[in-house]
Amino acid sequence: MDDELKRIWVADEGCIGCRLCERACPTGAMRVEDKQAHIDYALCIACGMCATKCRKGVIHDTLGIYALA
Repeated sequence: MDDELKRIWVADEGCIGCRLCERACPTGAMRVEDKQAHIDYALCIACGMCATKCRKGVIHDTLGIYALA
């Protein structure tokens, strides 16, 4: 998949494995393994629900729309 289609991404550090992103994802694209969130880009629709629920602010989008205030 082209990188430009990966509009949502997870930072390599900072995830605490709380799974709020998993619960918020309407397509099941988010999964947490070993206290690190991962995105299945085949399922991700870049809706940003995961980013809005992330308490640590480690899920981002390339346009900065879902950035924590």
